[in-house]
Amino acid sequence: MLMPTPSDAILRSNRPAIGRCGLAPVFLPLHHPAAFNGRPPEPLGFSMRKFFKSMAVCVLSGIVAGGAGGQTLRPFVSGLHKPVDFVADPTDDARFYVVEQSGRVRVVENAELLSEPFFEVDRSNFNAEGWEQGLLGMALDPNFAENKRFYLNFTGKTGATHIVRLVAENAHRADAVSQTLILTFAQPWANHNGGSLRFGPDGMLWIGTGDGGAANDPQGNGQNLGTLLGKMLRIDVSGQPVEGKAYAVPKDNPFVGKEGARPEIWAYGLRNPWRYEFDSQGRLWIADVGQNRYEEIHLQPSDSKGGENYGWKVMEGFGEFRPGGDRARDPKRLSPQEHAQRGFVAPVHAYRHDPDGSITGGYFYEGRGVPAMKERYIFAEFQRGRIWSFKLENGEPTDLADHTEMWSTALEGKSPLQRISSFGRDNAGELYVLDVRDGRIWKMVE
Repeated sequence: MLMPTPSDAILRSNRPAIGRCGLAPVFLPLHHPAAFNGRPPEPLGFSMRKFFKSMAVCVLSGIVAGGAGGQTLRPFVSGLHKPVDFVADPTDDARFYVVEQSGRVRVVENAELLSEPFFEVDRSNFNAEGWEQGLLGMALDPNFAENKRFYLNFTGKTGATHIVRLVAENAHRADAVSQTLILTFAQPWANHNGGSLRFGPDGMLWIGTGDGGAANDPQGNGQNLGTLLGKMLRIDVSGQPVEGKAYAVPKDNPFVGKEGARPEIWAYGLRNPWRYEFDSQGRLWIADVGQNRYEEIHLQPSDSKGGENYGWKVMEGFGEFRPGGDRARDPKRLSPQEHAQRGFVAPVHAYRHDPDGSITGGYFYEGRGVPAMKERYIFAEFQRGRIWSFKLENGEPTDLADHTEMWSTALEGKSPLQRISSFGRDNAGELYVLDVRDGRIWKMVE
């Protein structure tokens, strides 16, 4: 068994601490760099006694570097500018669309990056000045093979979120004239813009939104059902639009008809959901970027009726959020049952983000190319290029593994991962890793 790194020693699940990684602070640098989520550097502490205690707990828990074994990364394509999303073309297994935060959608075909962009956002109504602004997400219509429709999420000139629909002229070029505004809403600050777009197995468009930015959710958007910020939205872009809108609201959305609530809302209490994905079982995996202490992973069951409150800004991780409290001490750890008693849904997994600072959500792996990763949820840490995974047993994470060291060793000892902005999945279920800093994409292989 390999000795866990200090970063491993702060990973946690919603199980009791026994057999899991310890609750104590570990050896940390004095500062961490500014995060993708706009959080400023914060001073951190050190305790040798607590460090070794945490290390011992991790050894007992069985967490190892590359614990699943038998996998690595292979270079797939390079030359991109700030890639943040990756979408497979359902009509051609060798074609992918890659979203560049700077405002273009690129085509990768047969593992080659084409020189001409598929689409470029009109610069007269586009803002990519902030870390979290720009062109952020893309989704292909479930009937893309027939109607050639796709959807983009970007920040406009004023910083507002814009969800638009376009039509592809052909596999290599979109019709810019076809652009139709589906939904727009103001963003009070430049960070926490969310950005993902995904169609669910129900055919609805799911839109994850951040809380509006700044710090501590100053407007209380996460818990306010009267705003679209800090939510998971669910809209129907194929049905008959309601008056004054370019979409319909599904009748089974949980807040339809509730006074003071936006009917588009499916779930709430999110801070900045940076990537979420459905698996083949219909479950929704949501990675939510934390603030003072914890990064979170939420798992919505396939039979959800909506209405989940994931807790922000009342909760962070497994305890109460402390906007200006003692960061050297963890808040009291609450069980999932205690969360439910307060009206919240606890994360399925959370980890201390010091010195790491921003989770990047990934996928529940269901491909065949890497058997060792079968049915493991794979996710990453944006700031330091680390990748972890875990299995789910009886609704709880187990066998937590850090793959970073194994993969970097396989690549001549130099970690290829710098700023993991997103993951991608091809039509066979194989996974790809996007690096926003150096413009490369890697494929996970055996």
